[in-house]
Amino acid sequence: MVLNPQQEEFRERVALRQEGGVTAGAPVRQTSLWKDAWHRYRANKAALIAAALFIVLLLYVTLAPILSPYDPYAVDFAQAYLPISWSHPLGTDQYGRDLFTRVALGGRVSIGIGFAATIAIMGIGIVYGSVSGFLGGRVDNALMRFLDALYGLPYLPFAIIVTQLFQTVNFWVMVIALTIASWFTAARVVRGQIMSLKENDYVRAAHAVGARWYRVLGRHLLPNTLGVLIVFVFLELPGVILGEAFLSFIGLGINPPQASWGSLAQDGRDVYLSHPSMILIPSIAIAWLILCAFFIADGLRDALDPRTRET
Repeated sequence: MVLNPQQEEFRERVALRQEGGVTAGAPVRQTSLWKDAWHRYRANKAALIAAALFIVLLLYVTLAPILSPYDPYAVDFAQAYLPISWSHPLGTDQYGRDLFTRVALGGRVSIGIGFAATIAIMGIGIVYGSVSGFLGGRVDNALMRFLDALYGLPYLPFAIIVTQLFQTVNFWVMVIALTIASWFTAARVVRGQIMSLKENDYVRAAHAVGARWYRVLGRHLLPNTLGVLIVFVFLELPGVILGEAFLSFIGLGINPPQASWGSLAQDGRDVYLSHPSMILIPSIAIAWLILCAFFIADGLRDALDPRTRET
């Protein structure tokens, strides 16, 4: 049987699909939003390197104090200000304590406060912003005007006041001080997302079948803001870390013998001319974390935003 050119071309395409292990009419393998976002994130080399460096930093602050042979709280003035060596990779401080171990312990405190305060900020912002955006009307107007009034609170001075209300400044006092005047922007971001999403057809369909407001909010609206919230966490984390470092640097941070990167930098402030590594090492650690968080947030924003998808 003689075939026309179109039929021959079709037969060749079918043969090529069968050679590649794909039969005609086979369904296309489906993907999910998160798989697609992961592929897009991997294409961003800067964000991928930042994520790897961020993981390295987390492993360092987690494992270094466990594996270190030195007691981070033992005082030995005979070992004070030792230079960098194999036995002390970052030298020692004014009390003869190993800085490699102390910086790791300080990183635990700083990163722990940063994540705890950021989670608290997001928790308050999600509740406040979702209620305001979902209910709308007079309730939304009243909540937003109250939020506008709270924006007049100065962030760092208010955090300083909070720390002075307690006799002992510990981990949770720092979390409260850094959270209490920092959740306003998170509430506005969540409110904007909820107001945008609640106009979609699937929300109207949920209302039409009799779904309660809390089910619509928790089942349909909040999960669709997850991508924006993840990006916001990594954008908020550097500000919280810097706030904690500033309070510790001026002597209002966690009380000794615990230390954070800010308090370690404060220890090196008085001897930075003779021993510059005392202030440079914790400062580099803070900069490392902040830069990694910004690059990760930038990569996540591009990966999770469908509007940046290539055609």
